[in-house]
Amino acid sequence: MPHLHPRIAFLADLLGLNFAQISCEDSLRELVLHRLEEKCVRLAGQLPSLSLTAVEETVAQACGISKWRKLIHELATPGNFEQLPADRWTVAETLPVAMSASNAKFPLTDGQRVYARHFAKRLAKALALEQPDAHDIAARLYGTESWLTLVGKVPPVPPDEALYAYRESVSDSSSCWFLRPSRGCARLAAELDAVTRFVHPEAATYAAREALARRPEFLTAASIAVDALLKQGAAGEALACTNRTLRTLRNMSLLGSLRLDPSRIENADYYRLRCSRIIALTRLERFDDAAKERIGLVAELDAVGAPGTPQVARWLSDYDTSQAPWTQAFASRQCS
Repeated sequence: MPHLHPRIAFLADLLGLNFAQISCEDSLRELVLHRLEEKCVRLAGQLPSLSLTAVEETVAQACGISKWRKLIHELATPGNFEQLPADRWTVAETLPVAMSASNAKFPLTDGQRVYARHFAKRLAKALALEQPDAHDIAARLYGTESWLTLVGKVPPVPPDEALYAYRESVSDSSSCWFLRPSRGCARLAAELDAVTRFVHPEAATYAAREALARRPEFLTAASIAVDALLKQGAAGEALACTNRTLRTLRNMSLLGSLRLDPSRIENADYYRLRCSRIIALTRLERFDDAAKERIGLVAELDAVGAPGTPQVARWLSDYDTSQAPWTQAFASRQCS
C-alpha cells in the first residue's frame, strides 16, 4: 500500500485528523471531502445570502485554489497525497480545512493555530471581509462559537522582549548554562516548525528568513534556514546565516562564557549551528577554517566536562537533515 507523503502525514497528525486511521490515501481523501462539504454547509448557514456556487468557491479559495471543481478534481487525482510537487498547489493545503471541533481540543496548539490563521486569512480575502469578522466566521466553520474559543488568548511577543534567558544548570560536580526560551519564543518555534517540516527547502528558507528578519537571534529559525540552504547547495549563504545569528547572540551577551550544557535540549539549536558551520566551511573547501572550528567546538565541550572529540564526531555524523529532527537525535544521544 502506498504511503502518504511525509508532509501530508505530518500535517494529518499535527491537525488531529486521526492519523492512525487515515494512513492511506483513500481514507484521507474521504475525510477531506467530508469536511469540505461540512464547511460548505456551515458557511451557507452563516451567510445565507451566498449562492451554493459562491459558498463552494469561497471554501475552495480558503484551500488555496480558485475553483471548487478544480479543487475536487485535484483531490480525486490518484497519488496526490503521496507526492508534493514543488512547483504547484498541493492537496496539503486542504488539510487545515479538515480540522473540526469533532477531532480537535480547544484551544488549538501552536502548530494548529497557525494553520487555522492561514484558513481565516484566505477566507477573509475570498469574502472581502475585515478581521475580526472573518476570524469569527472561520471559527464557526470549525465548529466553535468564536475565534477566542478556537485559539485561546495568544499574548504578543514584544520586539524588545528577549527570546532567551541565560540560566545556570548545576549538577553535583559542575556548573553549566543553557539558553532558556521565553514562552513567546517557544510559540514562535512551534509555529515555524509546523510550516517548514518536510517542505521544499526553498519554502523553508523563505519562512525561516522572514522570522530572522524580525528576530536575528532566533536560533530555531537560523537552524531551519541553514539546513535548507545546505540542502540547496548554498554553503556560502548558510555560513553567512550561521555567523550572523551567533554574532547577534554574542553581542546580546547571551552566550556568556560559552559554557553551554550539551545535555540540555534547550541548547540543541546552538550546537546544531556550530556543526552546520563546520559543514559549510568544509563544503566551501575552507578546510583549515573547518578544522579550527571543530577544535574550538571540542574545546567548548571539554570545558564543561563533556567528551568533546567523540561528541562532535557523533553530531556531525547525525547531521542529516533528511532524517528525523536533529533535536531528537541530540536528546537521545545524551541519554545513551
